[in-house]
Amino acid sequence: MIGVIADIHGNLPALKAVFESMGEVEFIICAGDLVGYNPEPNEVIQEIKMRKIICIRGNHDRAVIRDIYDDFNPYAEIAARWTRKNLTEENMDYLLSLHDSLVMNYKNFKIAVHHGAPFNEDFYVFPEYVTENLLKYDNADILILGHTHIPFIKKFESGIIINPGSVGQPRDKDSRASYAIIEPEKNFYEIRRVKYNIDEVYKKIIEYGLPPVLGERLYYGF
Repeated sequence: MIGVIADIHGNLPALKAVFESMGEVEFIICAGDLVGYNPEPNEVIQEIKMRKIICIRGNHDRAVIRDIYDDFNPYAEIAARWTRKNLTEENMDYLLSLHDSLVMNYKNFKIAVHHGAPFNEDFYVFPEYVTENLLKYDNADILILGHTHIPFIKKFESGIIINPGSVGQPRDKDSRASYAIIEPEKNFYEIRRVKYNIDEVYKKIIEYGLPPVLGERLYYGF
């Protein structure tokens, strides 16, 4: 059994709730965006490192590394600049060590992981845009995506495309943290949701001087 997560965005309480809900798994794959929006990027990265999670970078991770925010809305830019200022050197080095995508073999399955799309890591692959052709870019049996914060599972004759949704900032009008469990050898793929302490995150957003709207949106799941 494999855990799949994405788009944590510095939300430590949500990440811890996911780990507790997930229980024992063989390993965990993360489709990027460890930082941004929320107030505990260092703590999130420490958890990722401690648990030896297989991880790629997302667009917020790259923006913080490069100090470039051209495509960000004002609230996202404020949070990303704050993150860059407060990230430890050790954790910045960790982000730098990550790749933008990965392809791995698991038993008899080829798994590809991208934050956006296989052809463009900044492209939003919403559920209505998903086609079987996306599997062909890496000749993957399983394609894992993030970026949209919208969970889905799409099954095709040639393979599976899955987005686990967002741990730290869901956008499907469900405030619960989202993740996935997969067992490819059993053809089992499932999105799971778990409640977490949003109040705790909101209070730290206010305490650290981040835009209150970043906390408010967590209550509504958008």
